[in-house]
Amino acid sequence: MNVFRVILILIFFFTFTVAYTQSIEAIKKKNAKTEKEIAYLNKLLDNARNDQSATIQKITIINLKIVKGKEMIQSLTNEVKYIEKQISSNEYVKSDLEASKQQMLDFYAKMVYETWKKRNTSDKLVYIFSSSSFTQAYARYKYFEQVQDYSKRQLERIKQTNDSLTSINNQLTELMALKNATQSKISAQNNELIKEQNQANKYVGELKKKEKEILRKLNIEIKNRERFKKELEKLIAAQAKKSGSKNSNYKLTPEEKLISDDFAKNKGKLPWPVEQGFVSEKFGVNIHPVFKQVKLNNAGITITTSHNADVRAVFKGVVTEIMFIPGDNNVVIVRHGNYLTVYSNLVEIFIKKGDTVNVKQKIGKLASSGENSTLNFQVWKDKDNMDPQLWLTPW
Repeated sequence: MNVFRVILILIFFFTFTVAYTQSIEAIKKKNAKTEKEIAYLNKLLDNARNDQSATIQKITIINLKIVKGKEMIQSLTNEVKYIEKQISSNEYVKSDLEASKQQMLDFYAKMVYETWKKRNTSDKLVYIFSSSSFTQAYARYKYFEQVQDYSKRQLERIKQTNDSLTSINNQLTELMALKNATQSKISAQNNELIKEQNQANKYVGELKKKEKEILRKLNIEIKNRERFKKELEKLIAAQAKKSGSKNSNYKLTPEEKLISDDFAKNKGKLPWPVEQGFVSEKFGVNIHPVFKQVKLNNAGITITTSHNADVRAVFKGVVTEIMFIPGDNNVVIVRHGNYLTVYSNLVEIFIKKGDTVNVKQKIGKLASSGENSTLNFQVWKDKDNMDPQLWLTPW
């Protein structure tokens, strides 16, 4: 019997099991994150449902829920695949161990039978003392001793193999139960997606009945956004001129240069300007979720968050401007060297112009948009506006 084969089988089994556990843990961690995001979206959607005027917001939230739901289904499907691989591996190891166990049992049975035939102690002694020399007699004595020891070891190996088989069978039972539970989750998630899609279609139908009125409001919003961007560009140019710059770039003091460099080093690591929320409109040109012919240009990102949520500075800096813009409520601008962060739609302000703010310091409270709130957040470097999502830490 090749004992090394059994050892190799068990090493393969435990190595694969460790790799499987790590992979499953990574998937479960991702699933937990997605479930948390969906739970938060459900909270926002419940709030929006209480507001008859928030139909577009409902569609946006539902569309994101559908995206997250599909991510969850894909992740659960990957989990099932990993489980199936582990089941297949276990079944292979089980089959090999059972074959090895049978070989060990057959060999042990043969040993027992041979020992039984020589069970008479006097026969053993005669066999030993009939040796032609002391060396031969000692060798025959050691032979009987080794046979007895080998028999004990063989019994121990059979027991260990039995224990391994029991462990594998228990794990197979657990894996089959886990696979069935995961497949049930996939089925439930698919049903939820169908339900959400039907709800979104219903809201789209409601909006299309008011197409003329909504398009008029969207045109006003587009103009407001263009006006706001021009106002910011003028303000940034005025600040650059005031700094003593001879071009359109802000002239930095040595202290401001340090802050500017620190800000640049933290690209992709900045905290979010609100504690919770999701990006309901991305940077750049966005196609309207219902009226596809309408394109909305966003100079930053729009974050939908909880009702009257607090807004936080994403980096240390100086408040250079607080102003009121029609359609955007109060706007706070914080300078970080030659970088600027812009926070729009604040209804309360906790700071004043000239204040130095620190990372995550609360600077104001958002105006409500029905039962939820939205923040428009922008990042500028001198006269160029940038995609804020690239600057924030992944959520």
